[in-house]
Amino acid sequence: MLKIGDFSRLAHVTVKALRHYDRLRLLRPVYIDRFTGYRYYALEQLPRLNRILALKDLGFSLDQVSELLESGLPSQRLRELFNQKQNELHEHLKTEESRLSRVAERLVQIEQEGRLPASEVLLKPLPQLQVAAIRATLYAKDESSDARRWLKSVISSWAQQAGLNPAGPWLTCYHSRQYNENSQEIEMALVLEDPVSKLNKMKGHKPVQVYTLPAVETAASLLVEASQELSAGITALYSWSERNQYQPNGNLRELELSDPQAEQASSLTEVQLPVQSTRVYQDILLANPYRKEKEMEPKIIDFPATTVAGLRYFGKNENQEISQVWGQANNRFSELKHVKPGTNAYGVCITLEGVAPGEFEYTCGLEVTSETDLPEDLVIRHIPAGKYAVFTHVGALAGLKDTYNYIYQTWLPKSGYKPGMLDFELYDQDFKDFTPDSRFYIYVPLS
Repeated sequence: MLKIGDFSRLAHVTVKALRHYDRLRLLRPVYIDRFTGYRYYALEQLPRLNRILALKDLGFSLDQVSELLESGLPSQRLRELFNQKQNELHEHLKTEESRLSRVAERLVQIEQEGRLPASEVLLKPLPQLQVAAIRATLYAKDESSDARRWLKSVISSWAQQAGLNPAGPWLTCYHSRQYNENSQEIEMALVLEDPVSKLNKMKGHKPVQVYTLPAVETAASLLVEASQELSAGITALYSWSERNQYQPNGNLRELELSDPQAEQASSLTEVQLPVQSTRVYQDILLANPYRKEKEMEPKIIDFPATTVAGLRYFGKNENQEISQVWGQANNRFSELKHVKPGTNAYGVCITLEGVAPGEFEYTCGLEVTSETDLPEDLVIRHIPAGKYAVFTHVGALAGLKDTYNYIYQTWLPKSGYKPGMLDFELYDQDFKDFTPDSRFYIYVPLS
């Protein structure tokens, strides 16, 4: 037998650690002197101790190590514990990689400006909130402040009459995809402290709506002082997110912060942008077992000028209206008289100028060789010749948003290319009506 000190030196483990493992029943001495209390260990215990140290090095807690040391532990449970640890380490690695990129960004800024940024961007979760809100579209920048004051007064009066209690500062949610000074679709909201059971009875009272604003797992947050331009702060927040490989994952928010005890009106605005790491979208796309890893990167091709005739949709596709239009278009394609033999189906998407935020045109069509003899309610759209990046969407329609997010929020910002106002989808024999192995191709013009 070996005294605890000798065993400690032999195993390169402190006496304190051995005593701790004894208390947890991970590694018991083979003998304890009943007169002195001195602990003795056997050389044959070294493999068990090495197993403990190896599992600790993998990141397992001592409670997990204790379970893993059980001789009769089923193999399924072993796999569960190791899969869980693997996932934890992957998440930790992503977090540290993100932190490393932010440190690198600071170093670049210090080299360029010789100082830290005037305002810090902070990543944090946002809690679930109960709000009373009015949604409106503001078109003139000069009238924005007056319109907001009017919305606040309406909400405040309504809440007071309804006996609801404010619980925080005013909150503005932007429902436009991007911040736009000329046209802002916003929701002015008052945070409430009342219980959900009471608030549920208030639903449906127009123009004010009471609802739950869901929690956000991660948001990029920036404080903007009253003396600063709010639009500059919002631009800085989007720029920071792009540089640090985060992409918008929800509506931009503004939280008006002020000290009610202060004698002079001094306020801050906290700009909050829900974000998600671009790596998450890559993981989502690669999770499809039918997607080949090489399909993450697009093919760059030269595409010829093409004329498409078909049925037009205009709107925001909030209720998957485009799927319905495809069904109508498939029934109308027999009316086209100059369809190119062997043509593929095209979904031509155009972002028009001067329309409300989020609205776009989408044409479901076929390639034609002539623009004549076209039924009145069908339209012609021209796809210009040029260089295009071709991306592959694999699987269900529900995942299409992730594919487009990867294209426009991850790949394009890093590519150095600028997108045009038109892109299109091409459906050939690889399209199988959104089965798991179905494929179609998204063409994005490059300039």
